[in-house]
Amino acid sequence: MGALNAESISKNFSTAEARLEVLVDISLRLAPGESLAILGPSGSGKSTLLAILGTLDRPTSGTMKIGDVDPFKLAEPLLAAFRNKQIGFVFQDHHLLPQCTVLENVLVPFLGSGSAGKLEIDEATQLIERVGLSQRLLHRPAQLSGGEKQRVAIARALVRKPVLVLADEPTGNLDGTTAAEVARLLLDLQLEQKSMLVVVTHSRPLAEQMQRRSSLENGRLVECV
Repeated sequence: MGALNAESISKNFSTAEARLEVLVDISLRLAPGESLAILGPSGSGKSTLLAILGTLDRPTSGTMKIGDVDPFKLAEPLLAAFRNKQIGFVFQDHHLLPQCTVLENVLVPFLGSGSAGKLEIDEATQLIERVGLSQRLLHRPAQLSGGEKQRVAIARALVRKPVLVLADEPTGNLDGTTAAEVARLLLDLQLEQKSMLVVVTHSRPLAEQMQRRSSLENGRLVECV
């Protein structure tokens, strides 16, 4: 299991009037088991940075390695396979498939590389039990509370034991008590699997639970003391 090394990442967008610099010369290193919160106001580039770290977008300049792999040098099919196996995503709006059960939603990452067999089903079932939803195994998202949906999303993100977990406002739609429970669960599972965790958030209480904190200011990543 390797580290995350991003060097001099920049992202620009060209408009009819000017070039918009969203990210400027960002360097970031994370070791296995480390967690990082990235704070910043809306429009500061947090989601753009997360998309690049998750290989969903490419930087204008700069390099990135996850372990000894530069994902941006991979052909698209290999990049998709790498992302599916090595990177887990938790979104604010969970993005569960409404027609699928809890178990089926957690198994979705396995379907990208074929089908889910008995071993994968057993692992998914164990993880669903770990997030406290063993009684909801065959329920569909419409039958779940907001906190339960986010627990399913966490299980889905971690079911393949990715080296990097990326969370975009994972507690943004939850009340304070539920948000604290979901945050603790995410951190506990991340530490157990020794994956790296990057969370972008407006929530100072959530950020305070991470080992490290940085903020995006004028497109630059600044470490918080």
